[in-house]
Amino acid sequence: MEQIFEIAALAALGAVLCVSVRRTSPEYALALSAVCCVCALGCAARLLSPVLSFLRQLQQMSGMSAAVLSPLLKTVAIGFLTQLSGSFCQEAGEQALAKAVELCGTLLAVYASLPLASAVLELLREMLGG
Repeated sequence: MEQIFEIAALAALGAVLCVSVRRTSPEYALALSAVCCVCALGCAARLLSPVLSFLRQLQQMSGMSAAVLSPLLKTVAIGFLTQLSGSFCQEAGEQALAKAVELCGTLLAVYASLPLASAVLELLREMLGG
């Protein structure tokens, strides 16, 4: 819970600094924004270990194979990175590039989820006896 306070304080401070720097040097404001985002991700990354531990435990208890869990995690990571990089592009004033990143992220997420879709299709075949 305290991580959100750290991240919120970092974001507020970063936003104030970016606004004041943007008038004289938009490039530095964008770089400062990127640094603040990396720091915020660093704060949030501390929560990743318990989540991954829980997912491993869930996988073991359910008998789910890694072939099912891996595409799910990859798709989530692609979604996070797509959103973050698209936001950076928008912040830089490159809306077309942001849309391209979002489109590519969507296609990559679909591609990464193909093994999961194949596993579901195979399960349906077995259930239908074909």
